[in-house]
Amino acid sequence: MQTAVAARPASEGTRERILRAAREIFAQKGPHGTTTREIADRAGVNEATLFRHFGNKRALLDAMKEFFCQGREVRLQALYVGLSGNLEPDLKTIGRAIVDAMQQNVDLMRVALLEETLDPDAARVPWRAPNLSREYLTRFLAEHVERGTLRGDPQVLARFFMGMFFSYTLGLQFWKSSLFDDDEKAVTTFVGIFLDGARNA
Repeated sequence: MQTAVAARPASEGTRERILRAAREIFAQKGPHGTTTREIADRAGVNEATLFRHFGNKRALLDAMKEFFCQGREVRLQALYVGLSGNLEPDLKTIGRAIVDAMQQNVDLMRVALLEETLDPDAARVPWRAPNLSREYLTRFLAEHVERGTLRGDPQVLARFFMGMFFSYTLGLQFWKSSLFDDDEKAVTTFVGIFLDGARNA
């Protein structure tokens, strides 16, 4: 019987195959509920090969987080350099980018939520993509606070702004329905709520 592994490109390197298999299964079962044997089988390798590349499941999870966050900072730089300087349209542009990134990586969001079950006390490699997104947004908001167009703590504002989109994205997964007709309506609504609370009169 042909397995899902057979569909993977032959040119794909062993390390990348293992990382992609880990992403798939971690998202389905969580890191704690996943065995290295399952990941190796999905990648079309044996466990010895997996351990030779990564050592253990924690190291594999950390490597997966790094691998799939590559290029995020370049994309963020391009996003923020291209902003217009007009607060509301810029927030909508940022909001659209956040929604797109979250929806493309909703499986990684599930892994992040389930990671704590693997080893709550272990030191972990941070998830770089959301941290970078928050850092760029915080700097953007801090500039507007300094100008007087916004009020409040930029770090709190950034977490609140991203939190609306986080809730929206996960809600689509859990409830399979939305209060909004499309993503654009959600972005417009969330930006409006944000500005109603944070914009100086």
